[in-house]
Amino acid sequence: MISLKIIINNIIANQENILLIILITAFAVQIFYQLYFFLRLSFHKNTPPKYIIPLSIIIASRNEFENLKKNLPLFLNQKYPEFEIIVVNDRSWDQSSILLNKLKKEYQNLKVVEITDNGTDHFAKKLALTLGIKASKYNHFIFSDADCFPNSNLWLKEISGGFQKKKEIILGGSTYKRQKGLLNKLIRFDTAHIATMYLSMAKAKIPYMGVGRNLGYNNDIYEKIRGFKSHYHIPSGDDDLFVNEGANKYNTSVILSKTSITVSNPKTSFKDWFIQKRRHHMTNHHYKFKHKLLLIIYPISIVIFYFLCFYLAYLGIFKHLIIYLIISRNILLMLIFFKPFKNLLCIDLLIASPIYEIILLFCYPIFQLKPKKAIK
Repeated sequence: MISLKIIINNIIANQENILLIILITAFAVQIFYQLYFFLRLSFHKNTPPKYIIPLSIIIASRNEFENLKKNLPLFLNQKYPEFEIIVVNDRSWDQSSILLNKLKKEYQNLKVVEITDNGTDHFAKKLALTLGIKASKYNHFIFSDADCFPNSNLWLKEISGGFQKKKEIILGGSTYKRQKGLLNKLIRFDTAHIATMYLSMAKAKIPYMGVGRNLGYNNDIYEKIRGFKSHYHIPSGDDDLFVNEGANKYNTSVILSKTSITVSNPKTSFKDWFIQKRRHHMTNHHYKFKHKLLLIIYPISIVIFYFLCFYLAYLGIFKHLIIYLIISRNILLMLIFFKPFKNLLCIDLLIASPIYEIILLFCYPIFQLKPKKAIK
């Protein structure tokens, strides 16, 4: 007769084996994402522009006097033969109008669209971008924000290469200024990680989002999906929801290099960053199902991986295997992230990237919380 002790030992051994299988599965999922998706950016080369496409840069701005004063000349002085800049001054009550009228006298290619405050909210940015598009004289648009600046005066030339080969949508990269402190490192790592995700998936013919700080599309796709009509009722999403609806494996291009990115000022408090992230996450559940599935599998696999590594190590089993899995997983990730992080000016974050990754795993549930009031 089999003793109770043997039965219990067999059950425990089976449980340990099951946990090991789950751990290796989570590890395999991450390696798959690294090699099938992220690695594509390591070999990415921008498409050089073979012919000149007239471009309209559209910037929506509200009370951005200081940012416009610093950043707008960097857009206006791009080395590109044919482009215009349209600044939509959206119900500003600072000195933006005075500055823009002054700059109009200096730059022939600057156009200003004024939106007056009538006491109602029209989901301002989507309205502002719509009016900017209507005011444009060209059929190819490049979008950015007033608090951004191009990282070089060849930014527009590089971005224009994305419209070659009859592409309709351009996904560009954007980063934040490097500053001191943990918050800045988390913001920059999170931004670079997200950029690596959406750009590499676009390279894999699964485009699902873009960022309005560095995004392009033409009038054909804008008219085809009727602008922002399908999500006009949602305060945010002028960039990622537009791309999620209009992008496909044939019409989307990726542009990423040091000279083709835009740079922004990061938030300086955790509270402001959380508010910003919660606004960004308001649009996630409106993505197509296959995109939501791909985006949830990866972070879940990371949670499972680290949880089981620590749990099994605590039990004192599979220690050598756990050490091997953690080291190999993170070394491979750093090697694959090297080029995209370098292009996004975040190469300094790679060594401590596993730490930032774990911290962000605890932050993501907070980002998903719905605000008490709509964030505009």
